[in-house]
Amino acid sequence: MLKFNFTLEKLLDFRKENEDSLKQEYMGLGSELSLKEKKINELLSEKNNLMYLVEPTVGRMQIQRNYLDEIDQQVSKLRLESLKLQQGLAKLLERLVAAQQERKALEKLEVKQKDEFEAKLAHEEQKELDEFANRKTLKGGENYE
Repeated sequence: MLKFNFTLEKLLDFRKENEDSLKQEYMGLGSELSLKEKKINELLSEKNNLMYLVEPTVGRMQIQRNYLDEIDQQVSKLRLESLKLQQGLAKLLERLVAAQQERKALEKLEVKQKDEFEAKLAHEEQKELDEFANRKTLKGGENYE
């Protein structure tokens, strides 16, 4: 019996590998974004705790104010980085969706070709069975082997 051979198997494998690498990259960026967001929340929490802390001297108040300003700068910097990561994730998601569509198109083509192959094979087998039955009928029902 003949075996089905998908002629674009190597291309399908390549597209699967490409999709997997894009998924890994997406997950990496997602975890990096998560860490940035966590750091932003930690800094904002620290800022909120310091806002209600009253310092007894003017010098200490200035130090506290400078520290709060530094926290604001760090938060702004992290938010900018976070925004860039979100934009990168959006672009990567588009690439990932396109890669998935390409892979699925090839998989559908493979299924279609396999179905056609199996239908053709079944047709050939039926044709052989019909020829065998016709030979038997022509010979008058004699069995010969």
